[in-house]
Amino acid sequence: MNKKKKEQGKYSKRGFLVVFCIGMILVAAVRHAFSIEVPDIMAGKHRAMAIQDSLSSALSEVKGQECALQNDDAENYGADGTELEDDPADETPEVTDSVQVDCIIDAGVGRNKIIGVYSFDKCFPDINDVQLEAARTNGITPVHTREEAQQLVRMNKLVNISNSPFYTVDDLSHSMPYLVPKAQHLLNTISVNFIDSLRSKGMPPHLLMVTSVLRTGSDIERLQRGNVNATTNSCHCYGTTVDIAYNRFVPVVGHYNDDARSLTRWNFEMKLVLSEVLDDLREREQCYVKYEKKQGCFHLTVR
Repeated sequence: MNKKKKEQGKYSKRGFLVVFCIGMILVAAVRHAFSIEVPDIMAGKHRAMAIQDSLSSALSEVKGQECALQNDDAENYGADGTELEDDPADETPEVTDSVQVDCIIDAGVGRNKIIGVYSFDKCFPDINDVQLEAARTNGITPVHTREEAQQLVRMNKLVNISNSPFYTVDDLSHSMPYLVPKAQHLLNTISVNFIDSLRSKGMPPHLLMVTSVLRTGSDIERLQRGNVNATTNSCHCYGTTVDIAYNRFVPVVGHYNDDARSLTRWNFEMKLVLSEVLDDLREREQCYVKYEKKQGCFHLTVR
């Protein structure tokens, strides 16, 4: 009986030791396993955090660039929402072209306003006596016949203005298409400036109509037969003076008919544009201008 109890006690102790050893082995194995895996998990967490930080940094950089672009855009527009002009030194050709197109589209016309002078009479008051002094200074000695005028053309003292791409000359019944070179240069300047102003204001190109130029003594005599107000001592006698119609303009349509007057037309806005051109040249002291109501023209003399 005592032997059996002792054997059972030994068996129990031995079993306990076996279980204990197995348990320790398992624990050691588990600890070993965790000792390997834990660093890898931590490394993975660190890598994930590093990636997240990189993404956050990249996102912040992108947002910063967007804000900078928005600020730049805000600086390019005024308080009224209109786009400001860019510095040409900072532009590329592609950006410049796109900005120009946008301006045309957004502005609808993108053109200069038609203003004109505030008063034709007050802005162009230069009477005949004022213009006559300039005509005598810059012009020829008046001639009586057309043959004498043509002789001055051959001497290069007068220039034929009938063939010009910038303006057209009406059928002249009481004058000849001759001017002194200085007056011809003024007429060319007026005509070119007029065409350029039409373009800048978005209007179709038109030519000016010259209605009166050089008059000889015989021309004035014939003119006085039908017009008692025609003066003998006219500025037109010196080759320095022209009349430009403000109620007839010739549209540029590619080619002209034999009768240019069939293409002319009245346009008040073009009259305003012409008045702007003449007012500018008059302010620069290049000419005197008189607004003629009955004749429908601007009477001007080179200075």
